Amino acid sequence: MKTLAITASLVAALSAPALANDNLAASVGVEAGQYTLAELIQLRDALEGDDRAEAAFILNGTANPVDGAVAYDARLRQAEEDGDFAIASYLRNSGSEVISTQSFGVNETAARIFAELAAADDS
Repeated sequence: MKTLAITASLVAALSAPALANDNLAASVGVEAGQYTLAELIQLRDALEGDDRAEAAFILNGTANPVDGAVAYDARLRQAEEDGDFAIASYLRNSGSEVISTQSFGVNETAARIFAELAAADDS
């Protein structure tokens, strides 16, 4: 009888973490065995805290926690801070803006050639 009681206690002790994982998985709405206990706890905390980015990060297999709108807003803000008005306009107008690939800088070689041509015209 003692052997049966000890065996039952041992089985219960070993199955308790698995049962806890299954219960936690069910409480956050995911399939049992799909996530580790640590991930389930993080997911529960993210859902309770309404942290959608963190929840998406965990549910997507820790692939990419950034929502497209967040990335878009960050890129637009960066373009505006950098003074890159062509990119900012392009982003605001859903890509219908024409962006030139020409540089705004000064090409020393071209400036010298134009100066030589202007000097040749003056003579």
